[in-house]
Amino acid sequence: MEMLQPRFISEEEYDQMEEVSVEKHEYFNGEIYAMAGGSNRHAVIGTNAVAALHAALKGKPCRVVGSDQRVKIEASGLQTYPDVAVYCPDARFAGQRNQMLLDPVVIIEVLSPRTEKYDRGGKFNHYKQLPSLRDYVLVTQSYILVEHFHRHDAESWLLKTYNELDHKVRLESVECELALSDLYDGIELSNILPLQFPPAEEDE
Repeated sequence: MEMLQPRFISEEEYDQMEEVSVEKHEYFNGEIYAMAGGSNRHAVIGTNAVAALHAALKGKPCRVVGSDQRVKIEASGLQTYPDVAVYCPDARFAGQRNQMLLDPVVIIEVLSPRTEKYDRGGKFNHYKQLPSLRDYVLVTQSYILVEHFHRHDAESWLLKTYNELDHKVRLESVECELALSDLYDGIELSNILPLQFPPAEEDE
């Protein structure tokens, strides 16, 4: 992320700038940051996730949105654009055109080299302050790996990892599954290094 303005920017100014900007920007504590552009692989995985969730949620009350939907974390003030978000009935929005979703239930981020540490650390710490958030999913694009953080209670999250195409991520909050084969559909897997684990030690 690159800070663009040296002076304090109000939320109103930021919102007006986003209305006419071609690029997306994050906003935090009076400063705006240009969001890094994604690769084709990043875009394909994000689109796959939206399509898969749209199909899985058909006929159900919750809805999936892509990276055009801004999310605001009221507790911290961060405004950002997740790759994928899911919201359910009685969801709250802010802005004259519902630009800001205030209570997503699921957030998915496709990791990239420039943003991976941020998505795992600082950004996740902001997302944790969303009382509505139940599932946070990180999708690696350089090899097959999906990390699923499920909120156990107010202070703790349960992590499950998946690294095979026949694996499915169970999103209990919206009662559906997300298949890794759908997430990575169209990706040249032959060019992706397999995930290697150290050999299991034999019991003595």
